[in-house]
Amino acid sequence: MDNPSFDLIVVGAGPAGLTAATEAARAGLKCLCLDKLAPGGVLINLGELHDFDEIFNGTQMASLMTDDAVVAGVEIGFGEVVKLSRNGAWTVETAEGERHTARAVVIATGLNKGRLGVPDEDRFEGRGLSHCAACDGPLYTGLPIVVAGADGWAVHEARELTGLAGAVTVVGAAPAGMPDGVTVIDGRIVGLEGTDGLQSVVVESDAGRRTLPASAVFVYVGQSPAAEFLPESLARDASGHIVIDTDGRTSVPTVFAAGDVRAGGRQRLADAIADGQRAAKAVVAALNTPT
Repeated sequence: MDNPSFDLIVVGAGPAGLTAATEAARAGLKCLCLDKLAPGGVLINLGELHDFDEIFNGTQMASLMTDDAVVAGVEIGFGEVVKLSRNGAWTVETAEGERHTARAVVIATGLNKGRLGVPDEDRFEGRGLSHCAACDGPLYTGLPIVVAGADGWAVHEARELTGLAGAVTVVGAAPAGMPDGVTVIDGRIVGLEGTDGLQSVVVESDAGRRTLPASAVFVYVGQSPAAEFLPESLARDASGHIVIDTDGRTSVPTVFAAGDVRAGGRQRLADAIADGQRAAKAVVAALNTPT
């Protein structure tokens, strides 16, 4: 193998990626962790986190995890990765024209933002459609708000919004842990209405169609794995998530995956951290095994 710049490149600096990079660096590997925005990933969009004995908000957790990575020796880089290829070493190319090489790669890019899949959706983006309750919730204080989703993130965002909105309605099957005072409709949004920003949504359920007043919809459905840059040789499931074994290994040797981009991910912070730990152990074992 050519002389790569790093032992490991982690693509994505969310909780899974930062954990993988930190654990690998602590094991003695030279690591680069790349993200197109800022370290922390989805954490920086979250308010209070209830997964731990101590209460953190997402920004605090992102800062702690980033500090741990830097102390461990991880190099944090910025750039949108657009291509992964191999010619001896793995080469990661960014939209900014940078090229980095490594002996192994962990893909921890998470999910693209959600889509409702309804007409005129793009027209309401930023004018009623949002993907971050902690960021945009205060803009809709006292107004009716809808959360589209049926998983843990929908619960988290509904909890974040209950103290702000005039009314919170979750459209989707009700997951466990939904806060009191939230109305749940087991259905889906099929239309958006409004002339100057969002004013209402059309919801379809077993009871038929109805129109609900809504000044904002926080979208947690229709999320796709952020894996467009990966080679076709990497096995994926029907929805495009990366297929891994129990240790985070993909179908391509020395490429690993962790977090929500992988098949079977549950979009929970604790799971992302555990994924990162497993992937780091597998990377260390793979790179320390004689070929």
